[in-house]
Amino acid sequence: MYAVIVGCSEVGYHVAKALLAAGHEITVIEKRHSRCQLVWDELGTVTVQGDGTDEATLQSAGLARADLLVAVTGRDEVNLVACQVAKLRFDVPQTMAVIKDTKNEPLFHLLGVDLVVNSTHQVVTSLEEGVLGRPLVHLKNFRLPNLELVSITVPEDAGVVGKHWTEFDMPDSSQITLIVRADRPYLPSQVSALEAGDEIVAVTLTGEEQTLYDTLTGV
Repeated sequence: MYAVIVGCSEVGYHVAKALLAAGHEITVIEKRHSRCQLVWDELGTVTVQGDGTDEATLQSAGLARADLLVAVTGRDEVNLVACQVAKLRFDVPQTMAVIKDTKNEPLFHLLGVDLVVNSTHQVVTSLEEGVLGRPLVHLKNFRLPNLELVSITVPEDAGVVGKHWTEFDMPDSSQITLIVRADRPYLPSQVSALEAGDEIVAVTLTGEEQTLYDTLTGV
């Protein structure tokens, strides 16, 4: 596989190393001479200094024969344009981009970026997993915009303890998909009543997590 990486931040640098280690051919496009020199010194002649949204620069990097473009600059708008140029001008089969602003994710999906990595979402998820008791954890952003998979742990004093999931008002935008109890998964239909400590895995709309959390943890 031949991959072109736009941006040599820490993420771009480590992506380049990982792809090379896996035996793939790469070229890294980076504006800053110091970062290009770093890659040159450590990884060899796999860099092109220039603008990763410029067609001439992309052409010189051999994007016309690339199987994959990975856009990992620190600016969402640059990553989006790079992916668009790769798809529309060079017919690259697959594009991937990292974004920082969660509000931009639906736009990236809408415009055909094949894989969108929300770095802010990943940081939030990591922090949530470190909170004692893990009350609310974002498990996954779906490819469909505004849809998320979350996990919520039922506390001992929650009002839903002892109730079947159909006995309380779930938000219209949310659906329980799995109940994990004592490290065993159960479908909602297999559980007669919720217990303290149950981990509820549910699908919900982005922004509605708090409503679902309040429903499952409120006294």
